[in-house]
Amino acid sequence: MTFRPVPTALLLAGLLVGGLGCHGPSTDTSSRYPVDTTTIAPGQQLEGAPGWYNDAVIYHIWVKAFADGVYGDGIGDLPGIQARLDHLQSLGVNTLWLSPIFECDYKGANMHGYDTTDYYAVNDRFGTRADLKALLDAVHARGMRILFDFVPNHTSTKHPWFTDAATRDSWYLWKSTPEAGWGFPWGGGTTQDVWKQSGDRYFYTSFGVTSLADLNFYNPAVQSEMRKVQAYWLDRGFDGMRVDAVRYLCESGPGQAADQADTHARLQAFRALLDEYDSGDLHPHPGGDPARHSSKVMLAEAWTNGPIGVAPYFGSGANEFHLCLDFSAPWAISDAITKGDGAKVTALWELEQQTFPAGQRSATFDSNHDNLISRPGTQYGGAKAKVILAEALTLLSPGTPILYYGNEIGMTGQSGTDLNLRQPMDWAAVAAQSGQPDSILSWCKYLIQARRAYPALRGGYATLATDVGPGKALAYLRDAGTERVLVVANLSAATQTVVVSGLTAHGVPSGGPVQAVLGDLKGVAALSGDAYTATSIPPYGVRVLYVAGSGFQSTLHGDLP
Repeated sequence: MTFRPVPTALLLAGLLVGGLGCHGPSTDTSSRYPVDTTTIAPGQQLEGAPGWYNDAVIYHIWVKAFADGVYGDGIGDLPGIQARLDHLQSLGVNTLWLSPIFECDYKGANMHGYDTTDYYAVNDRFGTRADLKALLDAVHARGMRILFDFVPNHTSTKHPWFTDAATRDSWYLWKSTPEAGWGFPWGGGTTQDVWKQSGDRYFYTSFGVTSLADLNFYNPAVQSEMRKVQAYWLDRGFDGMRVDAVRYLCESGPGQAADQADTHARLQAFRALLDEYDSGDLHPHPGGDPARHSSKVMLAEAWTNGPIGVAPYFGSGANEFHLCLDFSAPWAISDAITKGDGAKVTALWELEQQTFPAGQRSATFDSNHDNLISRPGTQYGGAKAKVILAEALTLLSPGTPILYYGNEIGMTGQSGTDLNLRQPMDWAAVAAQSGQPDSILSWCKYLIQARRAYPALRGGYATLATDVGPGKALAYLRDAGTERVLVVANLSAATQTVVVSGLTAHGVPSGGPVQAVLGDLKGVAALSGDAYTATSIPPYGVRVLYVAGSGFQSTLHGDLP
């Protein structure tokens, strides 16, 4: 499916459904949200080999909706996340990505945090700096990692940098009279949409609202300050950052507001600072604290229509992002399940391998906080088998998988109104599904356990042919060293037998044994030459089969009844 890419901040601000400015800041000044007088010193750094993110399973937390742990106000917060670490660890995820947690302007029902007013302060609805330190330490104590959401493109117009005359003129983009030809950086719109009047001048806002203003990344002071923000939070223990709206940092004129060479230069500076941690270089950097021995990761929100647009954000493969969010994957997976078009998702994964620098991979996700796609629980009409298949194709993809909070229990949420995608976590469903071996939650655990147990499921990828064709089934092989794991999915509403061919060309021994990681063998426990017959796969069922290697452990679960 082709769609117009719309950046996170636009959708999060509610601009497509009424505008960020339609809700004022919260007027609640009660002692429930005290002024944060705590400090947070440089903290524990979790060491790890470069490339750890290839083995990660990332859990995306919309902080406001996840778990209320400190104020009893119905708003999720940092202590709430800490209190639910047992759930996250039992699920099998090993990396957390938090939605923006820093001080922001709008604090109404759809508070999102992409309208920063202080990059160094924790949003008072989420707790204090001390709460954040406690969470960082608790996550690291479990051997897990944690990423923050970094929003360098723009701030709220309530940010002191915008309201203070000392920085306002040079830290933002201004014109006395904007020329014609401007528009939204992703296409469409007019000059009037992105240049907003303030006094007798106009400031630039790539998202088209008066409440957000783009920073001037041609100003060295801005570049330096944003690297200082980056270093400050990495020093305090974060293991990396998801970077918002990366395509729009620099704009030089009409039609030149996205994907500029200058933008890539700024991103490369972010990456260079990040790499200091991995190198163990101990000279002071912009955060004022020494770099630590640890490996940090950068994850890009480079929202484009496909791999060709994403590929430049890996740079050379070593100087920009480690991972880029794959905005094409949720729809490709949906087309496989709802339209019987398995070729789209396998073609996407093949094109990524051909297009990205060697060794680079995308971050595949099931859904997110934006109006890209409905949650799987809604996208597949609540059909458990389809939801589990969607999670299987995400978690067993050749990318690094990201699981959006609540999707592990099949929470619903219709795209079109972004607040629908940010509803409170259903902890009652977690409790109920934990005791059900065939629940969506249990299957997500099996899938994550399989991915973590078998290196092949984190390694190479090859599409395989089936006798029924890509409209009824898809099959692919994952590999690492001598290990091979075959994934076969039934894309139809009927039980079907699928013959997969071409395995020996990818290092699978002819006629070799087959063992079930997930699903049933139905008595077929060996290849026939270079082919394998997966018998009686249930509707929308998935089989994960160990076909080469010496590391098979056990069958996690049989077919979904």
